Amino acid sequence: LDILDYAPCASDKEFDRSISFPIFSGLFVVLKMGIIDKEESCSFEKDICKRFVEQARLNNDPVHYGRALAMQGETLARLGKFEEALDNLETIKSIYDIETQHVAICKAYGSDRVGQAFAHSVNWNQALGRTDAALETCMYIIEEIVPKSDPRNVHNTMCLLYSVIIAMKDNELALEARDVVLRRVVAPFDEHFGSSGSTPTKELWGPILMLLDLQGNTGKEVKRIDEYLEWVLEEKNMVIKPAILESAFGAFGVTPTAILGEICFNLARRRECGEYKDTLYSMSVAFMEKAVSNSEQIPFANMYAKRKLREIKDLHN
Repeated sequence: LDILDYAPCASDKEFDRSISFPIFSGLFVVLKMGIIDKEESCSFEKDICKRFVEQARLNNDPVHYGRALAMQGETLARLGKFEEALDNLETIKSIYDIETQHVAICKAYGSDRVGQAFAHSVNWNQALGRTDAALETCMYIIEEIVPKSDPRNVHNTMCLLYSVIIAMKDNELALEARDVVLRRVVAPFDEHFGSSGSTPTKELWGPILMLLDLQGNTGKEVKRIDEYLEWVLEEKNMVIKPAILESAFGAFGVTPTAILGEICFNLARRRECGEYKDTLYSMSVAFMEKAVSNSEQIPFANMYAKRKLREIKDLHN
């Protein structure tokens, strides 16, 4: 990347700086996933974001400038600077046009990482206690961004909806969130790839739908309760696969391990599972403690796991 500073052609106004943009984005992704160790201050991460924003601005292309700003927002949030991250989102709003940019962004970066900045902002607003703003953004993503996104890019759709699902679940909209997952994730995937197709997030769909069913029907009959209990008690099912999803989706809201912990706790509270209550409670605590440990470098996910762990212990006592 130093070539951008020292190569004579880099000072030319006609120089195509976009050749370096996939490098910036790729480095950021592996940093975010924890594949590359980074220092606590995130100085390297902050540096590549700053350089990417500047190079993309000079290149005068909203597709790449939007991606660079989205990276900058995520970095600010990982440092706990949620207010600054939301200010950064306002700049993204001024240049992002999904109808003209979505295809190009996905072509360049695999998914619409600019649109996903809105999904991240759901977490930022929740971290600041702005529930109404978070839910308003959820509705915007569901009604405006997802319908205009490529339905075949199910991975992108899942990235857009993950934080939405969690926010809705925690605000008495679990069944509505479940319907969104079925309509916007599962149904399009089956239509375009068949039920036997594969995508990185597919292993998460079952647990997510299970949790939304259980929580949305608290105090009511859950038709598949026996199936859910049997699934949870099968040890091999309670392992996040592939393992990289723990950090990858932890960055989008909460770690998948936290979802497993919540499933166990929801089952432990049900009369039908009374025989396994203590086992399920112990499992819920263990998974949530693991979620806390796994999210030490992801502020919102860590806040969420700690809060849920307290709730589990308080409600059990």
